[in-house]
Amino acid sequence: MCAGGCGESSTTPPVDVVLNYLNDLGAGNFAGACALLDKRTREAPLKSVRPRIDCTKVFARCLPDTVTRLTRDQTQLLYASIQVNVAGDKASADVSGTAVARAIRRVTLADELGNWKLTSYGQAVHHCRLTKRHPVKR
Repeated sequence: MCAGGCGESSTTPPVDVVLNYLNDLGAGNFAGACALLDKRTREAPLKSVRPRIDCTKVFARCLPDTVTRLTRDQTQLLYASIQVNVAGDKASADVSGTAVARAIRRVTLADELGNWKLTSYGQAVHHCRLTKRHPVKR
């Protein structure tokens, strides 16, 4: 693979976008992780939540404590495994090996005008209940 200056596009490859996402989540840099999501994906889970929350609060609510504790031990991020499959301007990535990766498991991406953006948050957010449950009256 050729680095910058070899006539290649300066587009960050999808694997690097996914790695940056995992690193941002593990470091507690939720704003950085949110910036890697496309606008529609970033806002989708927020539309139905009252009172309104932002993307960073989605991660704070949905990621298990074992993931957010990684801010104290960044060496664990070095062992993430990322398997990317690209088909044209779409890609998917299966991730494993760290607490962050196990929480996320799989993300999808799309090439938007030469920039790869995440089109999913991953499993931890997908399965997260953002609204509080109301007690059942009996």
